[in-house]
Amino acid sequence: MSKSKSVILLIVYTLVIAVLCFICTVSFSYGPDNMQTFSSVMRMMEKDADLGLAYGANADAGAYIGGGYSAVYYPEGVISAKEYEDNIRDMSEEDAAEYAAEYVRYPDENGAIYLEVGTACDENGAVDAAFAASFEAAAETVTERYAGLRVDGARVDIANDYTVRVFLPAMMDSEYYAINHFSYLGELSIRTGSSEEDATDVFGIRSNESIADYVSSVTSGTTGGTSFVEFHFTQDGQEAMSSATSGAAETAVTLYFFVGDTAIMSLSVSEQMTGSSIYVTGSYTAETAAVTASLLDSSIGAAEDTLSFTVGDAYFHEALYGGETVIMLYIAFGVLFVAMMVFFFIRYRRLGFVHLYTFLLFTCAMILCGWAIDFVYLSVETFLAFLLACVLLCASNIVTFEAARKEYALGKTMASSVKTGYKKSFWKLFDLHIVLAIAAFLVSAIAIGSLQVAAFVLGLAIVFSGVGSLVVNRFGWAVMMGTTKRQGAFCNFKREEVEDE
Repeated sequence: MSKSKSVILLIVYTLVIAVLCFICTVSFSYGPDNMQTFSSVMRMMEKDADLGLAYGANADAGAYIGGGYSAVYYPEGVISAKEYEDNIRDMSEEDAAEYAAEYVRYPDENGAIYLEVGTACDENGAVDAAFAASFEAAAETVTERYAGLRVDGARVDIANDYTVRVFLPAMMDSEYYAINHFSYLGELSIRTGSSEEDATDVFGIRSNESIADYVSSVTSGTTGGTSFVEFHFTQDGQEAMSSATSGAAETAVTLYFFVGDTAIMSLSVSEQMTGSSIYVTGSYTAETAAVTASLLDSSIGAAEDTLSFTVGDAYFHEALYGGETVIMLYIAFGVLFVAMMVFFFIRYRRLGFVHLYTFLLFTCAMILCGWAIDFVYLSVETFLAFLLACVLLCASNIVTFEAARKEYALGKTMASSVKTGYKKSFWKLFDLHIVLAIAAFLVSAIAIGSLQVAAFVLGLAIVFSGVGSLVVNRFGWAVMMGTTKRQGAFCNFKREEVEDE
């Protein structure tokens, strides 16, 4: 490879790594009053509740000392085993028998929930297909709402097949507000009248229309310390709102905003509304406004016959590892990184850049996978798995570098030394990575909880380590070595000196 080609490839290679590192790790605010935020992949990655201290998108709102609030959503037709037992305990024998006939324990006699016969299942306990489909759609809606908050550590999981378990970190100020409001399901509607009970729909939606034909989106914002929820209307919606409020100057008109059959907010209007959007203020904070907007926006075009959720008791969970876990993890990574680079640059001089580039690509790949794979999240266990794979990558590169060093010391050219060194170490490293990856994935397949996720992360990281040390590393070596004529000095390789007898 000519020097000019090597220089061009090195520039492109460097730019690719720089862009990946920026996207994965750098977050910043911009725009008027810094109201817009560019979130890095690391910032958007889910983090375990057991991690502590301030981090991520809400670090400026106050220190997150770990832990948070969780609750379970029970769809119509599903109750917890505890609720069933509490209800039946206080009944007469006759009432208890009748009540027992209405429910089937799921999935078996040791199940944690009961399904109502005729609503969620048949008499034999077979789950109704329509109920299952409705639950899946409702769970997807709830997941989108929590994701829309962009709060680090927020989580939505399906528990016992037919309940939704939600979690919000303690860094928030309005966890209970979000947990309660995000349980409301149904289509958004805007009504007007003298009270919630007799209010009628503003738009008069016909059978071939939906609320999406009138309301395009619902957003939130904060200006001058005042938080608000903003409704954006289509042209038809704007005309309907103008007509509904045409007499507001003489007689105040009250608008009610519903999700399904639940009134979420109301607005008293004293003048005709002719704009393409309206702002609803009140006692909202930035958090509660964002929650309300996410709820209303996700309800645009929602099915009218969707399930309803009942919120179980909310519980607070303490951080398992204390309040400074995130800082300790960052320090551990920093120490490893500095020690690694000191060794490689002292031992191999500029060849250390080859390892550095490979290591950065490896780290970015792991961050991107952590963000893209739903069940992977940052925790102490997954971080330790990542560190183990980092050590494996470093050791693998040392093996190949030392193999090439020995060949060069025997008098071979640098190109021949690299080729022979990789050839001698390739299958040993390949077999090692394959065996370790298979073992990690097998543990992931049979384990549960955080160990399952950590084992999967370890297996994935081992695969990336193998690709990095056996493919990416060699590519970087060829590119960088082509930029210099003193290749031995570039790698800090020396030939053995043979004395004449």
